[in-house]
Amino acid sequence: MTRYSTAEENLPDDPEGEVRLQLTNTDTKEIFVTRARVAKSETELDDPEPLTVVRGPHENIKEDWYIEILEANPELEEIDEEILQECIEYSRTESNVINARSEDARALLQYLVAVDEFDSVSDAVRTIVNAYMRETYPELLDAYLDAKAERIRDDLSSSFGDSK
Repeated sequence: MTRYSTAEENLPDDPEGEVRLQLTNTDTKEIFVTRARVAKSETELDDPEPLTVVRGPHENIKEDWYIEILEANPELEEIDEEILQECIEYSRTESNVINARSEDARALLQYLVAVDEFDSVSDAVRTIVNAYMRETYPELLDAYLDAKAERIRDDLSSSFGDSK
């Protein structure tokens, strides 16, 4: 039986019905997005598999849940422009630090820096994440670039006194 894990922050506020969330296969360490149903009791699902939900500042608090995977790596549905705008605004106003809390990822990234593939761990993360996003979520990247360009146009128009 495959075991999965996810961070509590990946779960929606109300995990009833179908959800879309990021999981890690705890055996292979593969990280992927899935369309699934989750529950705290395995009797609520037709084909339950163990899911560990981690939480806390160091992700060291674990809770046993269950998951029924309906589709692994589903295509993104139509991009929700409102959510995308909220995410852009959040990134502008809050910390832009991304924390993965992974000793393995840190070691591998540090190796790439040590052998001069990248100038820094931050540079490696940005480059790898950007390449992954381009390959895996091109429609999200296109929508993001459009939204970002619109925001820049609006900011420039405002600075030149154009009230649109």
